[in-house]
Amino acid sequence: MKVFISWSKNTCEFAGVLNEVVGRLFDTVTTFYSPEIPAGEQWLAQIEEELTDTDFGIICVSKENQMEQWLNYEAGALSRQVGDRRKRLGVLLLNFDDTNQVVGPFKNFQMKMADIEGFRSLMKSLNEYGPKIRQETLDGRIDNEWISLAAALEGLKSRAKSAVKPPERTVSEKIDELLAVVRDFDRALTVPVINPPPTTAGDRYKGQSFTTKVYGVLRGRPANFAFRALNELTDVLDSSTPLSELEKKAIQHYYRDQFGDNGKNLVIIDPAWKDQYITSPGGPLSQDLPMAEVGHQA
Repeated sequence: MKVFISWSKNTCEFAGVLNEVVGRLFDTVTTFYSPEIPAGEQWLAQIEEELTDTDFGIICVSKENQMEQWLNYEAGALSRQVGDRRKRLGVLLLNFDDTNQVVGPFKNFQMKMADIEGFRSLMKSLNEYGPKIRQETLDGRIDNEWISLAAALEGLKSRAKSAVKPPERTVSEKIDELLAVVRDFDRALTVPVINPPPTTAGDRYKGQSFTTKVYGVLRGRPANFAFRALNELTDVLDSSTPLSELEKKAIQHYYRDQFGDNGKNLVIIDPAWKDQYITSPGGPLSQDLPMAEVGHQA
């Protein structure tokens, strides 16, 4: 019978002691513990091979490693290999206060607290699937071997306590953080209000006159136009119909004729322009388009 012992991060030392203990408890059991892989071996292939003929799995879980990807990978592989994972796949909870602290997929397995009674129950399950030694004999061996396991467990707990922990935040700090998150979320959902530059009555009249001339360029084609101020340097003409390069040049001519003294540039936006730029990340003006109209729209 083969027992696969899975560990990750701070449970390595405990898993090593457990590996030795299980070997002494059951004379007919072969254990696999990954640090025993010889140097130079392809470790992943070796672990995959060991997983394929495993009869019983023990996963050493701590608060610090319960979400580790590798531990969850081995647990998943073990659950596929053993026929009844609730009885043949045990989870030893090394530094938990109770099972409610466990998160993730390990809740689906046989969870035992790492105390002598939890360990005894797990070894009883293992014994039922292979060695089948007398329970009185097994209990006596467990009483003797638990001393080394308890020492390894205390070492793990003391190292976890001595690990540097971030300072505890005050209630006011937590509230400030929550308010900042809510405000950021609110800003993300709010359409920005962009105030266009003030438009004089004279410029508004020029805009209407300019738009009227633009319609003459289309030679009767239906279209909607919106002339607007983007900022102090740029005006924008929105067109609902595609414009040829020749038509755009004519429109630019009319613009210079109407606003030649304002020192601004005109950007002409038609469906072809939008297809090319607005759908492209970071396209010019793509963040500035939803603005209030300041001119004439037909």
